[in-house]
Amino acid sequence: MQQKQWGADRRSDPHPVVAPPVSEGRIARGRLAIVLTIAVWASYIAYTVFEQFVAGHATSARLAVEAIVYMLVVTALTGSATAYLITRIGFFYRSRGHHRAPRIALDNFLAGDTPTVTVLVPSYQEDERVVRTTLLSAALQEYPGLRVTLLIDDPQQPRTRAARDLLVGARALPGKIEAELRVPFQRIEKAFERAFESPQTSDMGAQTSDMRAQTSDTRAQTSDTRAQTSDMRALAEEYRYAAGWLVGLGARQEMVDHTDVFFVEHIVNALAADLATVADALEQGADENAILPEERLTQLYKRLLAIFDCEITSFERKRYVSLSNEPNKAMNLNSYIGLMGGGYQEVATPMGVALVPAGPGRAELTVPDPDYVLTLDADSVLLPEYALRLVHLLEQGAHAGDAVAQTPYSAYPGSATRIERISGATTDIQHIVHQGMTHYDATFWVGANAVLRKKALDQICETSFEGDWEIKRYIQDRTVIEDTESTIDLGVHGWGLFNYPERMAYSATPPDFGSLTIQRQRWANGGLLILSRLKDQFRARRRQGRKNRFGELFLRVNYMASIFWSSVCLVVMLAYPFNADLLNPVLLLVSVPYFMMMAADLKYVGYKYVDIFRIYGFNLILLPVNLSGSFASLLQLLTGEKSAFKRTPKVRNRTTTATSYLIAPMFLIALCAWTVYQDIVLHRWANLVFAGLNLILSVYAMVAFVGVWNTIVDLATHLRDWLYRPVKPKRGAAKPAAGPAGTLPTGAIGDWASVLSYRGDRGGSTGLVAIRQNQAGRQSHAGRQNQAGRQNHAEHRNTRTGASSFEEFTFFTVFQPIFDLESGEVVGYEALTRFADGSSPQGGLAEAAAHGMGIDLDAALVRAALASATALPQGTWLAVNVSAELLRRPRVLEPLLAEAGTRPLVLDVSDADRPDFSLPDGVRLAIDDAGAGYDTLARLESVKPQFVKLGRAALAGVETEGARRAAIRSLVDFARDNDCTIIAEGIETAGQRDALVGCGVPLGQGFYLGRPAPAENAAVSSR
Repeated sequence: MQQKQWGADRRSDPHPVVAPPVSEGRIARGRLAIVLTIAVWASYIAYTVFEQFVAGHATSARLAVEAIVYMLVVTALTGSATAYLITRIGFFYRSRGHHRAPRIALDNFLAGDTPTVTVLVPSYQEDERVVRTTLLSAALQEYPGLRVTLLIDDPQQPRTRAARDLLVGARALPGKIEAELRVPFQRIEKAFERAFESPQTSDMGAQTSDMRAQTSDTRAQTSDTRAQTSDMRALAEEYRYAAGWLVGLGARQEMVDHTDVFFVEHIVNALAADLATVADALEQGADENAILPEERLTQLYKRLLAIFDCEITSFERKRYVSLSNEPNKAMNLNSYIGLMGGGYQEVATPMGVALVPAGPGRAELTVPDPDYVLTLDADSVLLPEYALRLVHLLEQGAHAGDAVAQTPYSAYPGSATRIERISGATTDIQHIVHQGMTHYDATFWVGANAVLRKKALDQICETSFEGDWEIKRYIQDRTVIEDTESTIDLGVHGWGLFNYPERMAYSATPPDFGSLTIQRQRWANGGLLILSRLKDQFRARRRQGRKNRFGELFLRVNYMASIFWSSVCLVVMLAYPFNADLLNPVLLLVSVPYFMMMAADLKYVGYKYVDIFRIYGFNLILLPVNLSGSFASLLQLLTGEKSAFKRTPKVRNRTTTATSYLIAPMFLIALCAWTVYQDIVLHRWANLVFAGLNLILSVYAMVAFVGVWNTIVDLATHLRDWLYRPVKPKRGAAKPAAGPAGTLPTGAIGDWASVLSYRGDRGGSTGLVAIRQNQAGRQSHAGRQNQAGRQNHAEHRNTRTGASSFEEFTFFTVFQPIFDLESGEVVGYEALTRFADGSSPQGGLAEAAAHGMGIDLDAALVRAALASATALPQGTWLAVNVSAELLRRPRVLEPLLAEAGTRPLVLDVSDADRPDFSLPDGVRLAIDDAGAGYDTLARLESVKPQFVKLGRAALAGVETEGARRAAIRSLVDFARDNDCTIIAEGIETAGQRDALVGCGVPLGQGFYLGRPAPAENAAVSSR
């Protein structure tokens, strides 16, 4: 377990699910705070206006401007304070008026036809333990037929071993968890079938009716009563088994930090205890010969089944060129939601694999269209009743117009760091704010968890196109706070949002200052951009004949813009030496009610009164972060260029803080110290109190929440990175072929204007390359074919019967990494050709050879690979496939090899002898697609290559067949004796890799280790 800091969170229990009752006295004090704040503000403004402009103390334009600015600053800060005080009153009213649905009503709902729900968990390079916890909390929801989908957004070509392990782990998780849950589900399902399909129980209803007609003495003696109590005991046994299974699940959880403790103790074990309580009740009832109606038995069985009835899958949008690859959570969700209700098949295109609608019976991927979508961040968990209670709520007539139901998340108790505790305190306070905003119809969607009505999402869907692909947007990604803008979209279409007044969701808070700054900058970015969209919602409401309330407008504007104006106002007050006449002691009374009420709320949610000072200091050092996010919004407003979406790092180690976010707080401390000095010298005692408090609390926050040593380390790291920047290799154009005139093969790539960017990146080295015949005898026919148009190109490729019908070949080059199987380091890459029409390289070469252009095309493939390889990491070698015909033509091959420059080169040959000419330095030979038999040994001895590549067929069954492993070990030993290295191709599983390592195979490649990719994405560095 993680060691706790001094000042860490000592709480161990979560918040009560239902808020404790609020007294009349507390509500009265809250109302008084609002009245006092507004009254003092109005008095101060009236007094200042009189003193400065009526009495004439503002004797110059500068003093007049100062007075106006200072009054605006005080007004803006008072507005934010008043908004908080108003929302907490709304929270009090809602918590007192909340009546949660009784369990019997939920069980009755479960027994009927429940709406379908799909849970979507967007994930980006998350720790496997974190994702497993989230998926389990979703899978253990007490809701039948739940479908949970992990939306893996990790890069398809990881650049490090650690990133690749995260991707592999994420892909394997859904299957593992589903297999775990299948065990208890199948057992309980069989028990349910025995209970309600056997002859004994098929007449249960009639027996129960007969038993009710008998006297209690007779009932205790009948076989029907014994059968009834036997059924109750059988059901109790299943409940006890489920409780024990859940306890075992908790015992298997990896305990790293307080989030794991919470998941085990307050989700898994709490659910187990609840089921054990039901089991005890059933057994006690059976002991007393109680009669439980068949309907109730069915409900209890269905509740138990609902806990384990779950289908868990995963989806990776980045596998498909037909889906958006915008790097944000909104488009990850949109890509999958847009597929709902359809069947699709994978189709290979020159740009990659696309998902296209499939005809009847041809679908490779079918995505159900649910009634509700539950979104859940990968670092959050839900209590087991979350989905059941919220869907049950939305199915009620009173909430038919609500598109979103949610419970704003709370912070996990027991955090190990001071900053995580204080950040969690602000999160728990925000829960009060969001609940109170619902009272005034000013709810905002908080994207960490929510139940969304699919019908409402369909109504706000917007369609655009990226190339020829249709892109659907349900959740806007114009800003990095996408859920806020989607709230406005739903409001425009007449939909409402509802915060369920219980704490049923928990989410992790960043454990260090570096990751916290990334999260908070994102929160501050976007509100200003969509502020103007409020008018669209209010206009739509007027068209619908509904009234717009000032309270809603005030709270919505404050929610979206107060981070900006509060930060600016506070900086102005700290930095500018205002006229002393403006600093009236009465100003303290404006802020005192706000701070007193927030301190009381902190105590209410389990913190301390004095934490209000820690939060104030915490917000002081976050001023640069908030201003940075706000200015990013203004920059986007001016330029129209979207801000980059920055994900909050979810790592166990500390995240380095940006230099500006370390220097700016230190500058703020220096400014406060200078202000204190000036106030003492100039005897400005009122201002001294304000400046001194800011100095003390900002210093405390830097020491307690950032840390002196962490600050030094981060600044030193940034200085080192600034002074010592690695030199990146220049990506130059391909060198022209060396040699005398006439050595270039006809039909090769003589004009690099035919290289078209494969991924649409300017300057990209990997491209679609067009190979056109240029022999004089064929020019006239080629010209006539070009006039026919490119639409006939596929027909020419498929129907050409002679040289005269040949027009062109179009291809691109991808690179597959070759790994050292022991260390996991990338040592080289193999260049692989992909033809634009989907034909195989062997087929393309054969077709070109049939028209007398086989050498031309083969040389062009090699030249394109060498040109594209400039983007690969230095120090790795490149393997290119060379035909036997090209190997026998030194006048063509030697100039090509010269284009490799200093990069080591390996020539892969399949069925040729060693070339007659001497290979240049740095060029080695490999026998491609070999087996582990005598023929390979004989060729190795005669050709004497530097590498032998074991083909896919030689690896089949290597993890289970001892004879095959023995043959491979013999080949490895023989190759070592002949100064040759074995490379295993086509490694597709971890079992194959481990077996080959056991056989002594040093190098390997395959889809399990790394897929082929364009050069700019193929680089995979070592950990």
